[in-house]
Amino acid sequence: MAIKDFFKRNKQGDIEEERYILSIDGGGMRGIIPAIILDKMATLMEEMGDNRPFYSHFDLISGTSTGGLLALALTVPVQKSELPADTRYVSYIYEQLPQTLSQKLKRIRGSEQLSGTLPFGVKTNELESLYAIHGKDIFPKSQGRIFSQIFTDKYDSEPLEKYLKRVFREIPLSEAQVPVMVMTYDAANGRPFPISSRDSHGFLFWEAGRATSAAPTYFKPAFLFDRSEQTMQTLIDGGMVANNPALFAYSEAKKLYPNAKKFHILSLSTASSDFNFKISGSGTGVIGWIDPAKGAPIQKIYANAQVQTTDVLAQDIPGLLYTRIHGTLGEQVKLDATSPNAIAMMREGALGIYRENEDKIRSFATLLTKRVEFDQLKLGPKEVEPIMTKVEPIIEEVSLNEEVSPSLSPYYSFLNRYGITDDSNEGATV
Repeated sequence: MAIKDFFKRNKQGDIEEERYILSIDGGGMRGIIPAIILDKMATLMEEMGDNRPFYSHFDLISGTSTGGLLALALTVPVQKSELPADTRYVSYIYEQLPQTLSQKLKRIRGSEQLSGTLPFGVKTNELESLYAIHGKDIFPKSQGRIFSQIFTDKYDSEPLEKYLKRVFREIPLSEAQVPVMVMTYDAANGRPFPISSRDSHGFLFWEAGRATSAAPTYFKPAFLFDRSEQTMQTLIDGGMVANNPALFAYSEAKKLYPNAKKFHILSLSTASSDFNFKISGSGTGVIGWIDPAKGAPIQKIYANAQVQTTDVLAQDIPGLLYTRIHGTLGEQVKLDATSPNAIAMMREGALGIYRENEDKIRSFATLLTKRVEFDQLKLGPKEVEPIMTKVEPIIEEVSLNEEVSPSLSPYYSFLNRYGITDDSNEGATV
């Protein structure tokens, strides 16, 4: 089935130029929450009659840390990567030609000319599996005692690097299908270091992913060769400066589209909980502020305030329409929580957040479905056949005990879906 879209080139000044930005927060394994919300939104748009690739509706997709990984997955030339491509539909883009004299006299519209097709995007329903299936590969348990983590990073970065290289191969970031930006921080020079397809520093997709997810104490910094500046960069997780990258994304979009008069940002949180610190008489010294038993209050207050600052400022910028999708899980979830219980709980939480924000999501989706111009991307060939592929299970299904309690069946159904084993020896992570 093919979709017929019209690529109308409006004369300058006829219509106010508007641009659409997707911004995704950091949050480790909690990235499963925006992943699920994105798939729900893509499904909603299909139900509204829009089967164009999800990524193609945005002029910029940005993210920090886990959100950066999702941004990269959405924008990578998917057929060059290891990610599954959604090839169900071919989207043809037509350009309306100028009217001839005869057409003007008869008051009929100009002819249409096929310009090309929208390149295939990633299957949005597979984004969730990046966490459900591969989370334990990136955050393996039994990484040593707590005391040893005082002197070394909690996790070896090799599994993460190996995974990113396998998924993104050697694809240059500059080849992104639509503009992309991920946040990192230059630890050596003390400065924010956004990496974008516009200003990629010669980095590859996997390198950008490694840099934006280099969370201090969890992974060592990303030591990457900057092919533009011909020097080594020491980059760490962008959450150090912008766990919600919406304002940096807005700044990048202004550079990409200097003539745009209005910007729409859809900002997705990872359901981080607001942190309240009750100060006692002896709780404000150095130990009180960094006490791990209290959740390292100074770090959590800083992170919480940083996100809130972005929300407040974004609402007051003229010409910026900011839609924030946020909710809480009701429980604290660690960045590296990979237990079946934690994943199932986050999934249910994501569905709840979607329901709570469905009206806002639907309103934004409605705007996206009205899009008719795709000047932010390079069109594919004019002749493309739908690729009929048989969907193979990623891993072998797990046989379940038929006598499972009905009250637990949704939980075990979730485990069965992704072939996750409920390891009773694993410590609690929520």
